[in-house]
Amino acid sequence: MTLPELSIKRHVLAWMLNGVLVLFGLIAYQSIGMDRFPYIEFPVISVTTTVKGANPDIVDASVTNLIETAANTVPGIEHIQSTSSPGVSQVNITFALEKNVDIAFNEVQAKLNQVLRRLPKDADPPVVAKVETNTQPIVWLALQGDRTQQQLNQYAANIVKKRLETISGVGEVRLGGRRDRTIRVNLLPARMAAHGITAQDINEAFAKEHVQLAGGFVVGQATEALVKLDLEFHRIDDLPGMILGFKGGYPIRLSDVAEVEDGL
Repeated sequence: MTLPELSIKRHVLAWMLNGVLVLFGLIAYQSIGMDRFPYIEFPVISVTTTVKGANPDIVDASVTNLIETAANTVPGIEHIQSTSSPGVSQVNITFALEKNVDIAFNEVQAKLNQVLRRLPKDADPPVVAKVETNTQPIVWLALQGDRTQQQLNQYAANIVKKRLETISGVGEVRLGGRRDRTIRVNLLPARMAAHGITAQDINEAFAKEHVQLAGGFVVGQATEALVKLDLEFHRIDDLPGMILGFKGGYPIRLSDVAEVEDGL
């Protein structure tokens, strides 16, 4: 007996079967996992390495290429994308979807440990992390106004960021496009030669004069205070007066061999 014949001759049974199917459908619908923003874990590993003071060419040759070569031996890689910028090497490794991201993380970490000694001495250890796609920004806000770049940076970091972080449901607030203040010291080779000062002397002077030191404790009857020696230059106008050395009993200052320029 075919289904049409069953439905005509035994229509009550057909209605009951339809009702059972609808009932099971409703039960199954209630148990199906649904999410407006479903979590999907993509097997992507990022490797970030910083090399202070290195230009992009040096970063690419001494860090990025080395990390790419080491990571390329990990099985299951679909493609590798890298970026070499001043002082920073960024390598993103994308694996096949069936690759377990935790296993991929451990394998990449193991390969990098084998080449750590070959990295430049002034390079920080590579930071390996799993790329969480669900933590990517969903809203971007642009800040502009009749202010300097440094004032906008401070307002965004101290006011806007803190207020957005207090909103319920906000997991993280990141600042993008900000440029930190930098102080440039432009060396004058002719003056340096006349005073017998080298670039190494200037670096050593910064290491000795522009520092913060722990001064120990001051103990009272009921209190104990921590003493900190702040020897850093907090005003750019004071920096040219830093003493680099002495010649003939007279101090040689930074302003004698270099020009100090505010980066912003």
